[in-house]
Amino acid sequence: MPRLTTPKNIADVKRYQKSYTKFRGVDFSTDPTQVSDSRSPLCQNLISDLAGFPEKRPGWRTLFQVSAPINGMFFAVFASGAEAFLLHGGTSLYAWTDSGATQIFNAMNNARSVAFSHGGKLYLLDGAHYYVVSEADGEYTVSNVTESAFVPTTVIGAPASGGGTPFEAVNMLSPRRINSMIGDGESTVFQLDSKEIESVESVKVDGVEKTATTDYTVDLEAGTVTFTSAPPASEAGGGIDNVVIEFTKTVSGYAERIEQCTIAEFYGYNNDNRLFFTGNPEYPNWDFQSGLDDPTYFPDTGYTKIGADTSAIMGYLKQYDTLSIVKSNNEQDAELFLRTPEMHEDGSVIFPVKQGAKGVGAVSRYAFANLRDDPLFLSREGVFAIASTSVGQERVLQDRSFYVNARLTQESGLENAVAVIWNGYYILCVNGHCYVADSRQQTGASQTEQYSYEWYYWTNVPARMFLEHSGALYFGTADGKVCKFNTDVSGMARFSDDGAPIVARWSTKADTFGIFTRRKTLVKKGAGVMIKPYNRSSVKIYIATDRQHERMTRESFMDIFDFSDIDFSRFTFNTLDTPQVKPFNTKVKKFILLQMIFENDAANEGFGVYGAEVQYTVGNYVK
Repeated sequence: MPRLTTPKNIADVKRYQKSYTKFRGVDFSTDPTQVSDSRSPLCQNLISDLAGFPEKRPGWRTLFQVSAPINGMFFAVFASGAEAFLLHGGTSLYAWTDSGATQIFNAMNNARSVAFSHGGKLYLLDGAHYYVVSEADGEYTVSNVTESAFVPTTVIGAPASGGGTPFEAVNMLSPRRINSMIGDGESTVFQLDSKEIESVESVKVDGVEKTATTDYTVDLEAGTVTFTSAPPASEAGGGIDNVVIEFTKTVSGYAERIEQCTIAEFYGYNNDNRLFFTGNPEYPNWDFQSGLDDPTYFPDTGYTKIGADTSAIMGYLKQYDTLSIVKSNNEQDAELFLRTPEMHEDGSVIFPVKQGAKGVGAVSRYAFANLRDDPLFLSREGVFAIASTSVGQERVLQDRSFYVNARLTQESGLENAVAVIWNGYYILCVNGHCYVADSRQQTGASQTEQYSYEWYYWTNVPARMFLEHSGALYFGTADGKVCKFNTDVSGMARFSDDGAPIVARWSTKADTFGIFTRRKTLVKKGAGVMIKPYNRSSVKIYIATDRQHERMTRESFMDIFDFSDIDFSRFTFNTLDTPQVKPFNTKVKKFILLQMIFENDAANEGFGVYGAEVQYTVGNYVK
């Protein structure tokens, strides 16, 4: 509430004082007259400093340009120990550094891609292919995973007549299979576990490779191998396999089930030792499970149908020992499912799925992220968190973005929104606008939500893809540019976007000072703003009331003398790096509500706001 300032003498008009302190994030969802004193309804291009006060965000610069659009940005560590950045632009794959890019492959699908590292290699899914990238002596090799995929032994202990014990399931990524069989010293015809095969790749008897035509012939349609002389009975006796036949049997559409996936996640029993793929538009509610610690093996029995096929799986979020599966909105069943591993007595592991919450589904496949230990995804209602792994608990899904929902939910193309975790922030970008949640600032708790975050709002960040690595933040654009935020730039040059000014502003609420039935007057002296110190900074002060749109009342420079950065047009002798107070020096008459806006729109200038203070008098009643 306003604080009464005692007049110096009885003839003086009573003056009231109002202070705005502890500035935090934005509030786009509350009427500007009802916003908290610590939040802003007009804030843009600011971010919290370590103490939580708003300061200008770092700018960004273009590093180089490649084929458009940027579909993926990745960092990999290869078996040799070499580290590399890889980039998917258009139909090309590049190796790149901040200084430029070199094309290493040109047969990518022109669509968003995902990648993961495993065993010293980088694996890529682009919606049409499943590639593996390896490195040796600085040279990169890109090949289809199907060329080196695991070949399963589908049958063991099989007699010549066929049968045996099923062992490993068919690999959807490989048409090849192995049958391990038992020679009896008499049989010459060995029946494989499939008919209408395409070829026999190898035949071994007691570990010795046999020669086609000379040692055996093949009936592809019948799926048999006929030896010119019967393989001997197993030397070890007791029915030990001694005939091993590898052959090819393609199942139409098997490889495409995996190659057309667009979402990948590691998960397992007490260890992230399996891959789960989904996102195939032909199988929208299916996900596929890899073999143990092998991304080249996807057994044809290792799939799960998650809920109804009327809604697609949008992404995964790991929380403790649970993998949450989030689907798109639908009217038929739940949008959230939970997977938890179970180990059987025989040592086998299964991954049963339980139905979870209904009511909120994901809208973007590219906005899933864990902000510290808070699993977040974007819905059409805002950014939601999975607050519990208990399927029976109420309010499992909780809104974390109340303060920006009014603007965020009105953005077009939410299905293309992308997100990244950077320095404790969840940055969600769509249409060049970034909505930034600060994990260090949790605020409030309603009857339905545990808490929300303080949010910030950025403009002019045309990100289609993000990549964070060791504190550096990169993004790629729809026109093929690779850009980097200026966190590695010293001095004031970090505060520009490709050389253009960053328009940063903070505003107070539209304040009635608790008396909306009487007119007030802002006195000329006693009102000002406290600005954060930078070597080069300035502020424009605007006033808006119920009687006039925002009007600039003062512009002021606030530089600190620095030999390395002298501008004689605004030379200063100030050497103190302490906050500076800039008075308004203006009188504003007969307003009902008043809003103050503090702006910096100059390139290569820092800007931050600590607080504001006004003094005013109260006049006649509103008529």
